[in-house]
Amino acid sequence: MLCGSCNTLPTHMGKPGACEIALVIWLRAPMTAQYQYFTVEDGTFAYGGGRDALNLKTSWQTDLSPQQCAVIVKFAEEGGWLAENPPAGGCEKGAPCADIAVSGTSVRQQFVLPGENPTVVAVTDYLVKIADVRFQQVLDRLPEAGEQPR
Repeated sequence: MLCGSCNTLPTHMGKPGACEIALVIWLRAPMTAQYQYFTVEDGTFAYGGGRDALNLKTSWQTDLSPQQCAVIVKFAEEGGWLAENPPAGGCEKGAPCADIAVSGTSVRQQFVLPGENPTVVAVTDYLVKIADVRFQQVLDRLPEAGEQPR
C-alpha cells in the first residue's frame, strides 16, 4: 500500500547532463486516482500517466531542446528547487501532492510540495504540453476525414 503523505520517489537521481538539471516529479491525486510521473535526465524528458505513473514508470520519451531545458531550469530556480534549502510543505490527506527529486550542478535533494504549489503547477503544465506531442504524432498518422475510398 502506498503512503499518501510520504516521499516515495526512487533514491536514484539522474544526471543533469544537457539540461543542467535532473528532475523527477511524481504528481499524485489519490482522491481522484490521477497520477503523472515526469523525469528529465541528461536532456531527455520521459512521461508516464495513469497506471504507469502509479508504478513510477514512464511510457514515452523525447529529447528536449535547449530552449525547453532553459524553461524547466528557470521554473526550478524561481521556485527555489535548486536552493540549498528548497521549499517544503506537507500535503493534506488525499490532496494533490508532488514528490520531487532534483539535482543540478551543486545540489541533489528530494522534497514534497502540495500539488497546487505555483511552481509545481507551472512545471507540470509545461511538461504536459511537451508530452501532448505524442498525441499529435498519432493523429498525424490517421487518414484525413472525408469521403473514404470504397
